[in-house]
Amino acid sequence: PAHTASPGVGVYIPTLLHTFKSHDLEKLYQQHSSTQRRNSLAITNVIDVVAKLHMLVLYLALAPEASTDTLRGCLTGMFMVLATVLCVIVLTHKDSMSPQWLHYAGLASWLSQTTQVLGGLVYGLEKDPSWYLLFTLFATYTLLPLPLLWAICAGTLSSMLNTLPTLYSHSLMQVFAKGLLYLGMNTAGLFIHYLTDHAQRQVFLETRRCIEGRLKLEQENQRQERLVLSILPRFVALEMIADMGAMEDDLNPQEFHKIYIHQYKDVSILFADIKGFTLLSMNLSAQDLVRTLNELFGRFDRLAEEHHCLRIKILGDCYYCVSGVPEPQRAHARYCVEMGLAMINTIRYVRKQLNFDMDMRIGIHSGSVLCGVLGLQKWQFDVWSWDVGIANMLEAGGIPGRIHISRATLDCLEGTYKTEEGHGRDRNAFLRKYNIDTFLICPQQDRDKVNHIEPPKVQKPIQTWTAFTNGSMPTLWQSNSREINKRIKHAIELRSSERMHREHITPLTLVFKDTNIEDKFSQMRDEMFNSNLVCSFILLLFLMAAQALIPAPRLFPAALQFSVFLLAHVLLLLVALAEEFKWTPSSLQHFCCWIHENNSARNLFTLIAIFINFGLASTDMVRVDDVLSRCIFSIQWEATARLDFLWRLQAQQEVADMRELREHNECLLYNILPVHVAQHFLDRSKHDEDLYSQSYDEVGVMFASIAGFDEYFEEKEIKHEGVECLRLLNEIIAGFDELFEEPYFHHVEKIKTIGSCYMAASGLAPDKQKSMDEWNHLSELVLFALAMQETLKEIIRNSTQRFQLRVGIAHGPVVAGVIGATKPQYDIWGSTVNLASRMDSTGVSGRIQVPEATRRILTDWGFILELRGEIFVKGVSEHQGKVRTYFIRTVRGKMANDGTDGRLAGQTGGRMTLAEVVFSLVQARHKEKMREGNRRFNRTPSRLQR
Repeated sequence: PAHTASPGVGVYIPTLLHTFKSHDLEKLYQQHSSTQRRNSLAITNVIDVVAKLHMLVLYLALAPEASTDTLRGCLTGMFMVLATVLCVIVLTHKDSMSPQWLHYAGLASWLSQTTQVLGGLVYGLEKDPSWYLLFTLFATYTLLPLPLLWAICAGTLSSMLNTLPTLYSHSLMQVFAKGLLYLGMNTAGLFIHYLTDHAQRQVFLETRRCIEGRLKLEQENQRQERLVLSILPRFVALEMIADMGAMEDDLNPQEFHKIYIHQYKDVSILFADIKGFTLLSMNLSAQDLVRTLNELFGRFDRLAEEHHCLRIKILGDCYYCVSGVPEPQRAHARYCVEMGLAMINTIRYVRKQLNFDMDMRIGIHSGSVLCGVLGLQKWQFDVWSWDVGIANMLEAGGIPGRIHISRATLDCLEGTYKTEEGHGRDRNAFLRKYNIDTFLICPQQDRDKVNHIEPPKVQKPIQTWTAFTNGSMPTLWQSNSREINKRIKHAIELRSSERMHREHITPLTLVFKDTNIEDKFSQMRDEMFNSNLVCSFILLLFLMAAQALIPAPRLFPAALQFSVFLLAHVLLLLVALAEEFKWTPSSLQHFCCWIHENNSARNLFTLIAIFINFGLASTDMVRVDDVLSRCIFSIQWEATARLDFLWRLQAQQEVADMRELREHNECLLYNILPVHVAQHFLDRSKHDEDLYSQSYDEVGVMFASIAGFDEYFEEKEIKHEGVECLRLLNEIIAGFDELFEEPYFHHVEKIKTIGSCYMAASGLAPDKQKSMDEWNHLSELVLFALAMQETLKEIIRNSTQRFQLRVGIAHGPVVAGVIGATKPQYDIWGSTVNLASRMDSTGVSGRIQVPEATRRILTDWGFILELRGEIFVKGVSEHQGKVRTYFIRTVRGKMANDGTDGRLAGQTGGRMTLAEVVFSLVQARHKEKMREGNRRFNRTPSRLQR
């Protein structure tokens, strides 16, 4: 709002135009302040009627012999009836009464009171209407719903109309004295009207900020739910929330290291890999590659939904999903085959669009799976079982453009499709080792006709991953202004109701029932305190001037009285304003500060100011209408101030809750994406809808597999101990994740886990690419692999199993990006990734294998390597011959992480389990329910409840 304060003294100086700059905001304020203004108008007329009755009783009781003026009595009764009718209309037509109508009703009330003064209907026994005019002036500024400019014009006109006729019947000094009293009341009314309106506008803005914060909090809550649902399927998230919600009174987030593992039988697993993807990635720019993958996998996601399949994960150019999770599907095998056929149809359409030789190799196997989320970083929902491994090998040993299935899947299909021998054992060592029979689905004639036609259900534009970021959300003022205004209206209705009074405030004393809130309220600074004291001082000056115009019987006592009261009030002002003046003693400034922060001290100062002003009064008579109007105004002001304080406390709590929730959201975001990628999405403008993609020239890539774990898992699964096996795997992966707490691994980034294989990379942050020691990050990656080996040894120290880590590392150019509309996933692609993967798969347990080019760099960084020899590497040896590889043996004295500054240390600190983050979501919901008990705001349904 446009308000003016005297510089340096903290006093608000009234201005005539006190409105919001925004016309819509001003209109909303006028609309939603109507309730209080309507009540004040009714109270004014009630006081007027009570005053008339009071005078009538006194007149009849004290002057029964006086002649009764019939006309005067009738007129007085008529005005009493008009005031009563106005009260009834105001209170019974709340909904149809606009703010402008209230202004006219207030003007009518003022006109009625002024007419009574001019008509001589309020003289009573004293035959002097000054007391009633002072009441009219006070009511005009403080109780009637008039704009400040209207109130000034009305007050000035009332004063002039009552003063001018007295020029002929009173002495000039008496006229001046009355004029000063009226001017003083107008000045005091001007201050009170302005300060009251200013406070109410501040409350309105505070309420709007509270609603806006509330809406932001709901959006943060929904955003966190979307983030959780991007990691977990809804059924897993619901189970976690239900478990925690059932015990939320006794919850401790540190207790939730439970891993949520589900077992599903009678499911089918589909693995699909893009043939020709490596060449495609070499021919497309980073942006085009990520866009192509996002569109392709986005179509696959929609196909999975149509065919009752649940997408599990994207592994580079490999897509795999499961049918029969979470809802059992009797036709799970057929759904997977239909999904595979649709994927082949889609990839052929894309092949035509890109004019590039590419196809899908698909493998399907039926059996059972265990599913869940493991580790502390880069959470991804995954499935594990021996059957998952078979499906993966069926894809690896498949034929491009065909669906490769096992006998288990063939049995589930019950002859639905024509098949032929797959001869998978001839193409894959795993299938050959375990003697797995395989089959190929014969081409479907009806599908061949539409092979080159885009499927009709994939013509919708593919969404990008922007719903999870702050940058993609329009500002609240632009998109949610109507919702905020709607909630403000509802909030002010609740605030003006009796419910909050009953629940929080004692009726008679108006103190808070909660002593803690009362203590906080007592310590709250009153911004209007200095202005009120200045107003009181100005009113004192008018009273002194008016008294000075009336001759006193004894001059010296009157002068002494004036001097004492004036000096006392000046001292009050000096003490109250001491902290605004630097030249005052520090002890006085501290005392002033204590007064401003102590409600009792402020009340004492106010009483002293009232006593000083009242001491200058020339009469001891107290009018009932004056007392009523001031008492009612004071009660309204105190109750409003206390309710405003409750709103302020609630707003502060919601801001704290929103900040806490945002921290959890960032924790989730940083556990889905690398820090620099997450910042890209958080800092982006709302118009930037491009996908994130980045190409790098110098990146280290590592694959680390727990050798022997798959066989161990198979043995445990046969004994129905698969869950316990996954607990061990979770402990191992969590141990690897905890290594990122070390500052000298801040160049290393976890990408994902693939079963019992751990994938990481180094040098992905853009600023690392420009560092002087360009391959410092590669040495850190090797040290990280060595630390993983030691961590694994420590974890299995007391175990009967002797797992070893088999690691492959390569370096070179990669493309990085984020793909997926509903399940965003950060990944890297390129020949470097493929080579690192082959270094792992062709490696030796307990050793770290690297190619020749990587060996040369690591030697310069102090690593000692030994030659393994030349080996065949799929995807490379077909074109370049066998690859010479080396094993890392040890490290010389030089540490590869010398000179690291640890700038990112702490950014990944304080890792939480996924269960702990979900627990924070449960806490947020619990707090939201508590707030809903006090305020029934309309709320957007939770995605987790749909």
